[in-house]
Amino acid sequence: MISLAKATKGSTQAIDYIMNDKGQAFELDRNLVMGENGKDILSEFREVQSLNTRCENNTYTIVLSPDAAQVKFSKDELLQLTRDHLKNLGLENNQYIAYVHNSTDEQHVHIIANRISLEGKAHSDSMIHKKAHESAEKLAKERGLYTAVEVKQMKKDMTKDLRQEISKAYTQCKNKATSIDHFQELMHNKGYDVNLTVNKQGNIQGFRILERQTGQDFKASEIGKNVRFADLNKKIEENKQTIQQAKAILQTPKIANRLPKEIMKQVPPTLNVALDIAIKVIEHAKDLVQTLSRGHGIGY
Repeated sequence: MISLAKATKGSTQAIDYIMNDKGQAFELDRNLVMGENGKDILSEFREVQSLNTRCENNTYTIVLSPDAAQVKFSKDELLQLTRDHLKNLGLENNQYIAYVHNSTDEQHVHIIANRISLEGKAHSDSMIHKKAHESAEKLAKERGLYTAVEVKQMKKDMTKDLRQEISKAYTQCKNKATSIDHFQELMHNKGYDVNLTVNKQGNIQGFRILERQTGQDFKASEIGKNVRFADLNKKIEENKQTIQQAKAILQTPKIANRLPKEIMKQVPPTLNVALDIAIKVIEHAKDLVQTLSRGHGIGY
């Protein structure tokens, strides 16, 4: 659960915004306010604010995000959360309106509250952001929900695990790819979209990797220090050369007719990948030679 709060001068536009939310907002609560639009509500605020002309930023804008990913809150539960939050902040008796926004994945409550009480006293805005944060933490703990700190740590851990998974997939696909398009296809099959970045000269200078399930998008360098376009391109060229060398070996009649153990003596140690291919070709000569001739699909 997270909350943000700040003191502002207040405006009709701000009030109209929280009352609309692309037509999806609904009113949750109000106190000592009768108006049905931003102009009328601000006018009511200004009447009370005229009791304290020394306070300039006399309106609070507060956002309370309960984290609907953990629990689906009913309207009554959101109402109680909002009232408890305002009570923690000492604003429960001031003028305010509260609306629920649903236009994003994270349902949240927008509150606009008058800093000036009916007695003309200005509510202290000292450390209001911190106080809102502490109130949200308290509400979360009371309801057995994750706090903002815990959510942040979990997201950090999840991102770390995801990067490790992407790094593993990247290495596997890089070792098989015979072209950039082939690499993108292999990564796509594992659930990742590789989007190339091109400079003004039209040259590829890098790439980003999107994990389709979560929608998280990373620069190549965020996955690992060795995850770079130059290294990927170099490995692809090495893969091409390896395949060509393997094909050359297989096209030698004396080699093609020997047993796998004898082939091992003919293939240089640096051609381990080619060796695996050579053994498979002997076992499945016709089909695999056709695959090698296309230079695509090696290692499937």
